[in-house]
Amino acid sequence: MRTTIALFAALTATTLTAAAQSTAAPTKPAPPTLGPLVSYQYWPTQYIQFLTGPELPYSMFMFEADTSDGKHPSYHASFTTRDGKRVNYSNTDALTLYYKASGEESYKTDFAVEIDDSDKVGAASTVRFSTHDEKPVEFRFVQGSDISAQGSGLQPIPDAPIPIFAYRELGAVAGEGTALKIGDTVSTAEVWKEISHPPYFVAYRGAITSSAHTIVFYKGTQTWTVAKYPAALTAGNTWELDDDRRDHLTLKIDKVDGTHFTLSATDRFHPAVNTIVEATRTGDTFTTDRVLYMPAAKGGDKHTVALTFTPGLSTTATASTMDLSIAKKKAIATATSTATGDAADRTSTLQFTAPAWATNKSLTEETKTTGDAITVTAH
Repeated sequence: MRTTIALFAALTATTLTAAAQSTAAPTKPAPPTLGPLVSYQYWPTQYIQFLTGPELPYSMFMFEADTSDGKHPSYHASFTTRDGKRVNYSNTDALTLYYKASGEESYKTDFAVEIDDSDKVGAASTVRFSTHDEKPVEFRFVQGSDISAQGSGLQPIPDAPIPIFAYRELGAVAGEGTALKIGDTVSTAEVWKEISHPPYFVAYRGAITSSAHTIVFYKGTQTWTVAKYPAALTAGNTWELDDDRRDHLTLKIDKVDGTHFTLSATDRFHPAVNTIVEATRTGDTFTTDRVLYMPAAKGGDKHTVALTFTPGLSTTATASTMDLSIAKKKAIATATSTATGDAADRTSTLQFTAPAWATNKSLTEETKTTGDAITVTAH
């Protein structure tokens, strides 16, 4: 699913106090920074219908499923309004709380799901649930082409007000019969004229994705409190952090090899993503070399997302290059990171330099610390 906003906010902000803590309180070492505020979401299967008619007040419906744990499948559905807002429905407390913490409308509900995973043209899957105001929803997706690498890769989102990178590993278009029904109102997927070649191939406005990644660099404000520091920088010790939205983060030291550290992060809101941090310790500070996001679903190691920093990020470095890679596809996006200020009051700016459609996108973060309380504001 997603790593939480809090993960990046807390670790970035905490690191900025490293110099002061290492001098005045050596028993309170700060963890390595994870860089800019980011949320990451992975779903093994994702369905989308683009709503082009006037029947419903939405521009898109999306349903996502993770059935890798047969006993406890995870589902998420969202309606995107015509002004870009999302209304979310999930079947787990963690996902419901996550979307609320992200500032979006979010509700918990039960789903009745029938997925045809034959991957053949004509395969039909059906999803049913009820909205918070008790309107029945039925979504039927019919596969219109073979699932393949055609149409895969990074999907341009140039009009988004924040940097969003959506990556599809494999996919297929929707076929005739794909439709969304809310109450008594039905919106049927229309012919996708731009990519259709009748009579040989007719696509409808929708898609299924196998292995869908979404990385969002976003704005917002969040406050964390460091509840516990490691007694020593040795394997097995942890940092424990609580945020102001009921989330909890554990950062564990897994391995120490000289000055090189490997750490793992566990997030209460997002147990479906394993986060690995590779860092180097010099003196009293860490330098972050790479952050890996590995889906906890079966075979997740084949779908890893990585942020690589050159040179590594630290409280003393003022400039770095960040490369974003997904599923071993290197540098699908690149940005420069610059920082000014001191350890307790710092401003960092992330400016994207590739791909071309993202070069006008940037994010500025302001971090302030008071004791163990950390507040990060990104805009």
